[in-house]
Amino acid sequence: MFKSYPIEIMNSNELILYYPSELKFSDIQTITFGSLTVSCKAVPQKEHTKTITMTKSLANHLHIPDLPLRLHLFEKEGSLFIGPIVGIFTAGFTGFPGNPMGSRSYSLSKFFLTFEQVGVLPVVFGIQHIDWEQGFVTGYVYHKNKWKQIEVPLPNVIYDRLPNRAVENLQNIQSLKTRLQEEYAIPWFNPGFFNKLDIYNRLVNESAVNKYLPKTVPFEEKSLKDMLFEFGFLYVKPDHGSSGKGIYQIQTVDDEIFVRFRDNAGNNRLIKCANITKLCNFLQEHLSGPYIIQQGVKLFRVDQHIADFRIHTNKLPDGKWVVTTIGCKVAGSGSPTTHLLAGGQIKTLEEIFPDHEERKTKTKKLVEAALTLSKYIEKNINGIVAEIGFDFGVDKSGQVWMFEANAKPGRSIFNHPQLSKYERLSNKYLLLHAVKLMEQVITNPEKIFHEFVLQ
Repeated sequence: MFKSYPIEIMNSNELILYYPSELKFSDIQTITFGSLTVSCKAVPQKEHTKTITMTKSLANHLHIPDLPLRLHLFEKEGSLFIGPIVGIFTAGFTGFPGNPMGSRSYSLSKFFLTFEQVGVLPVVFGIQHIDWEQGFVTGYVYHKNKWKQIEVPLPNVIYDRLPNRAVENLQNIQSLKTRLQEEYAIPWFNPGFFNKLDIYNRLVNESAVNKYLPKTVPFEEKSLKDMLFEFGFLYVKPDHGSSGKGIYQIQTVDDEIFVRFRDNAGNNRLIKCANITKLCNFLQEHLSGPYIIQQGVKLFRVDQHIADFRIHTNKLPDGKWVVTTIGCKVAGSGSPTTHLLAGGQIKTLEEIFPDHEERKTKTKKLVEAALTLSKYIEKNINGIVAEIGFDFGVDKSGQVWMFEANAKPGRSIFNHPQLSKYERLSNKYLLLHAVKLMEQVITNPEKIFHEFVLQ
């Protein structure tokens, strides 16, 4: 595990840094903070002081912010690197100092609960906050219960928290991402949004995980007929959708076809189609954009309401995947999905499975599926991924099914009072992953560059 040290500033006009004597560095010629490098002298502390002490003049040259900081030190070929600065890249800034990211300000502020403990400097920024000429970012930090803007060099690592696909696909966003990766060699993790059909196609031939995958095909009229004949129970979903919007649950009962969906007014609806032709006509009128057809699964129920599971996994610096939280989502009355916007509720496994042995058995199956799928998704996708949010179902026989994997999982599950503590753990693991990426860029840039090419 990497070790971080407190930053102390001493009054002096010289450019000097004193590092803990337990670190054995060669002759240091330059100090780098983010994208900014300064020529200066670095020497070990004379006593066994476990701090990074720098002169005020050096701190000003490096644009070290006036914040309580613990940071890491990495050395290579006479250069000393301090950091990391972790850029949390997003969009949708409001212009209001007290609430700069709107409704996401509260969630993003939680990254600052663990930043000192981990030894990083998180900075939330958008495309408008970059000064390309000077090489600085004027981003946001959360300190003493309020947001403030600071100017720092371009970050060492970027964590992608763009809010939606529409923003992600903007040309200026794509150009910025390419420039930061190719010109500045900044690793960018959790880029992009997963598409349901793409993930299915990448995993379906992997024997270790295909048992978890309900059959999924692109939406076509013939495929709809074939799938309905084969399974009698389907979901029609937007391939690029999120939050349960635009989902249709289709089921045949005694030669009649029933469709559950949520209308534009937010009401849960149930309609009956006399035959497959009328079903196709109905769907063609309502669908826009690419859709997929997914095999339906008869889920287990809680108080007569269908239920599924949201599972968060994180990648540790040693490369292992871990489950950080599991919650159960119980559907609202008449809803085709368990999403909270459709009236769903979050419950803990203790609430759903009060019997210890049953809970232990169910948890083991869910954890095994989540960890295996995390490893194979990472293996089969392009880019660097450090967290995944899964939507799993369990059928009446106990079989686990993966309905969806999310590269940018929502945080609503952490609103449950018994699960909120796990958001802090998940954020800590993400920041630790950023430390590992900084170390890799310094010591093994070829590996990171290979990841850039794949993205």
